[in-house]
Amino acid sequence: MSRLFRSELLKVRTIRTFLWIGLGNIAIVLVTAISVAASDNSFQLDEDHRGAGQIAGSALVVALISGIIVMAGEARHGTITQTLLVTPIRERVLLVKAVVAAMIGLALALIAEALVLLVLVPASLDVDRAGGVLLGILIGAPLAGALGVGLGALVHAQGAAIGISLAWLLIGEALAPAISESATKYTPGRAFGALVSGVRDGDRLFGMVGGGVAAAVWTAVFVAAGLLALLGRDV
Repeated sequence: MSRLFRSELLKVRTIRTFLWIGLGNIAIVLVTAISVAASDNSFQLDEDHRGAGQIAGSALVVALISGIIVMAGEARHGTITQTLLVTPIRERVLLVKAVVAAMIGLALALIAEALVLLVLVPASLDVDRAGGVLLGILIGAPLAGALGVGLGALVHAQGAAIGISLAWLLIGEALAPAISESATKYTPGRAFGALVSGVRDGDRLFGMVGGGVAAAVWTAVFVAAGLLALLGRDV
């Protein structure tokens, strides 16, 4: 298990894709945070402080994409066969990849939050009032990374998995209320959104705790589905 874990970490360090993904997330956070800091009277209400903290929430989407690449990237480059030959226990392979993706998500969240605090605390951001959001992001990003691994194993094709995830976030989440208003808060996007909302009790959404539970359940569902798909696949 330790050799497999070290091997997965080596892949992450040597694949330039993850470097570019991390730099892209830094650029998004910095540009957004600087624009907020440059605006007048940015922090008046609690919602303003929470909204500023949520700038770091881009780490969740980036973590999701990173998790997909951790799993489906091997299928794209044809290295999954060698990985499974070295470690034929597929459950172990998926578990280690999920842990590594969660670590990537945590690192992305920490960097994003550090940048937000660096730029916005001098602009009067109240860390206590944004604390719930920052905590939610630190929990949500690792979950999103692990979920991405499950989705990558389920879909198998890296480009398709990323496309499906982004299409759901941009289109599926918007259409969900038209299908079932009562079930809207249970969708993956809204579950993670509630987790990073910084609000204890939601109206149309869960509060942070409920969102965290729902996000964890979605992560477990996708990882389990990905494992079943991996076990039933030839390579």
